[in-house]
Amino acid sequence: MKLLKNILFLLLMLMIGLPLIQQSVPLFTVKPLNGAFSEPVSPSLSWKTVFDGTFQDSLNTWIEHNIGFRPTLVRINNQVSYSVFDSALANGVVIGNDRYLYEINYIKAWKGWDFIGDSSIAAETQKASYVAQKLHEAGKSLLFVLAPGKASFFPEYIPDLYKNKPSGPQTNYHAWRNSFSKAGLPLIDFNDWFVKMKDTASYPLYPQCGIHWSAYGVALALDSLINTIEHDRNIDMVDMSWDGFDIPDTLRSPDYDIAEGMNLLFTIPHYKMAYPRLRFSNETGKVKPNALVVADSYYWSIFGSGISARLFNDNTFWYYNVEAHNPQWKAPRKTADINILDATGNADVIIMMATEANLYRFPYGFIDRLYDALMAEGGVKASDKPVVIIDEAKKEAEIAEIMKNIDNTPGWKESVREKAQKKGIGYTEQLRYDAEWMWEQKQK
Repeated sequence: MKLLKNILFLLLMLMIGLPLIQQSVPLFTVKPLNGAFSEPVSPSLSWKTVFDGTFQDSLNTWIEHNIGFRPTLVRINNQVSYSVFDSALANGVVIGNDRYLYEINYIKAWKGWDFIGDSSIAAETQKASYVAQKLHEAGKSLLFVLAPGKASFFPEYIPDLYKNKPSGPQTNYHAWRNSFSKAGLPLIDFNDWFVKMKDTASYPLYPQCGIHWSAYGVALALDSLINTIEHDRNIDMVDMSWDGFDIPDTLRSPDYDIAEGMNLLFTIPHYKMAYPRLRFSNETGKVKPNALVVADSYYWSIFGSGISARLFNDNTFWYYNVEAHNPQWKAPRKTADINILDATGNADVIIMMATEANLYRFPYGFIDRLYDALMAEGGVKASDKPVVIIDEAKKEAEIAEIMKNIDNTPGWKESVREKAQKKGIGYTEQLRYDAEWMWEQKQK
């Protein structure tokens, strides 16, 4: 009995002491956690931070983040939550039926809970029509692309918890599609196309544990996009084809991206995915137009893989109209620092793309900015433009909701707390600043 007590005591001391030893003198290599995290800074000690409680909170956060074996402990906790309680601790992840994974924003969009209103879409469509006309007069091709969304593609696996709740008045997807169609704007609807060929496609168009379209789906969509550009511009672009598929046992990026963010100990069982072996024709006699693409993460599968560089000459990607990427640049640039008339003037083709989860902020302020630039170039003063009336009550309600979301997201909350500490202001004050900034960006 005494020996057993001693063994248990030693095990207890080992459990307590080993993480502290690992923190001070790393003895083992621990796989880091996936995802974006805010690294807490070592707290600064002062009378002010001690008495207002920020030092204690920051110290506790810093110790928790830097404790030895933290990634492993987090994975154990996440695995228990997933396997035992059928719950995902990753922010915004929803575990659907048959272990299909979703992000909540896609379900919100599918249900119409993020609907921005017919008037907002109508106003944006009017600006888009003016921009499209000016670009057409300048010999440019403007294409709007509705990328597919996982909730629309796999509604049968969405949990009843969300299915049975009342839907919104309309979805942004249907409102944008109808408004653009009535205005005669060039629109490619891959969301509808994917749903229609769901049961006849040769290979999966969506992965079980990822949020983006499959490599096979990308290839099909890109082939259609090339044909559209060729027809619109009366050119012959580089031919793209595939001569078979790789179907490995393990998934390639980004087909497991939701599950990766869950940081589990064990891999979630999933079906295999097909990866087309793409081939491109000789460029001799072919046209490679300059492209400016303003899109969300769905375009990374085309840009990041190098496919777009094979099809377009100058190949620029404005990620959410915030950060500009080009293979010829050493580093990304802020789109705010780029002259939008120069950027569109250099492009032959301007493509604007969004999946359903991002249609509430489509077209990311790009059309507004280009519209203003074109109007200014035509001699129209700001005072001559329509005045936007802000509903203050609605504004305050939306800011309060953003503050609530930030406060309920641990990593985000800690980032706000760190900024407040650096500025020497209260957490609530900084939280309000951040929420107001996000609201203003959404309006833009």
